[in-house]
Amino acid sequence: MQRLKRFLLKRYSRFGRELPAPEPTPPNPLASPSTNTSPSCRGSVDLSGIERLPFEIRNEILLAVDSIADLSSLVHASPTFHQQYCLDRAFWLWHCLKQELGNVLIDVYNVDTYNTPEFQSTRTRQKTLLYVEDYKQQRSDGTESLSQPSEDDVVRIASFHTSVVRYLMQQYASWTRANLEGLCEPKQLSRKEERRILRGLYRFQLFCGLFGAARGGGYFFDEDGLLNSERRLQLLFDLYEPWEIEEILCINAFVHAKYRAFFEQVEWDLNPDNPSFDDKRTGPHTPPGAFHLANSMFGDNYRNGIVCRGLPVLFAALNIPSHSELVKLIAGEVVSVLDDMISETTRPYHQDTRRDNQYSDRDRAQDNRERMSFEGESYDSPPFAWVVFWRELYSNLYGDYIPPSFRPWGYVMWDKDRLVNTDAVAIIDREWEAMCNRLNDQVGLEDPRDEWPAS
Repeated sequence: MQRLKRFLLKRYSRFGRELPAPEPTPPNPLASPSTNTSPSCRGSVDLSGIERLPFEIRNEILLAVDSIADLSSLVHASPTFHQQYCLDRAFWLWHCLKQELGNVLIDVYNVDTYNTPEFQSTRTRQKTLLYVEDYKQQRSDGTESLSQPSEDDVVRIASFHTSVVRYLMQQYASWTRANLEGLCEPKQLSRKEERRILRGLYRFQLFCGLFGAARGGGYFFDEDGLLNSERRLQLLFDLYEPWEIEEILCINAFVHAKYRAFFEQVEWDLNPDNPSFDDKRTGPHTPPGAFHLANSMFGDNYRNGIVCRGLPVLFAALNIPSHSELVKLIAGEVVSVLDDMISETTRPYHQDTRRDNQYSDRDRAQDNRERMSFEGESYDSPPFAWVVFWRELYSNLYGDYIPPSFRPWGYVMWDKDRLVNTDAVAIIDREWEAMCNRLNDQVGLEDPRDEWPAS
């Protein structure tokens, strides 16, 4: 939006009047705004000047808009811009998604493909391998290689982004802020922070779409039925930088935490001992529709299963209007999965196997102890907390190599400016020392990377 404001200030000054203030973003950014231009509809903002701008300048202004929210504000504030937007709605929505998300658009595009019951119901091992290969090729070719989808598809993608994913981004930020004092400042997320969280959310959903339990498949799901953990890491997670895998693991921790709370709320409603199941009870067997959600073994398996249902189910649970409907939702989505699929995919054993079979440039950078200094915030470089933890030397280790206590506050999501308001560096240093001491006591190493000697 800052880019748009600068453009307007430069262009609009020729009309000799003050730049009008933007309207608040409406709840539904894809809804059509009213075409009533009276002051009562637009507050005290005078849009007469901006309404008279030539078509070409309005086009340049639209091109400068770099988020769906800002596009929504503009077309809701100006009937003329709304009319121009409607001339090619798909183009402008797709353009804004590209501007807002950068390379994450490739993940967004694929999530839309895999986010359907039809896709999951027809998955096979061979199809999944082909889908991952297509995804790898798209990542290699970049966002410009993506064809603009049809208007219906773009609207669906934009709606999912604004209604579900950005909502969950804010929920995630609130959750982490409650887990580490000081994360609340600054109040607004930076664009870099937003994109890291969005990237983690979309890739979490991509994993669930490719490998999670499909609806209609019964109450038990074999997580290795399509691809086992080792193959999932080699094919999908090995595409990402290690701190990007940690972004996914941070989102995974958030989703698990939310479902722990939901299970506590509905545990008795779905407990086999609840008298409401008496009419369905047949001998010692668990009645249909009842689940041991509080049982440490069964409860964990059920939570693993509902987590891999993905973001739409979590969004529905967070916005459920009543307790009875929450009970119905959980009961309808419960499926038993033995392990936490995302965490299991990143186990050290699988990382070791991947390294033995697919030694990469990242492994070489780690073995050579290449410098990894923090050079400011960017979308693709390692975040501040990652650099601090690994002592400014490259690491391709993640998962169990990272203290799990880091993930509830989303350590890899935040800019340095936010973390300096917290005890993050002290926490990181303390955990590093504790990890190194454990390693030294157990296997005589002082750094987990020492298991692989430098070249």
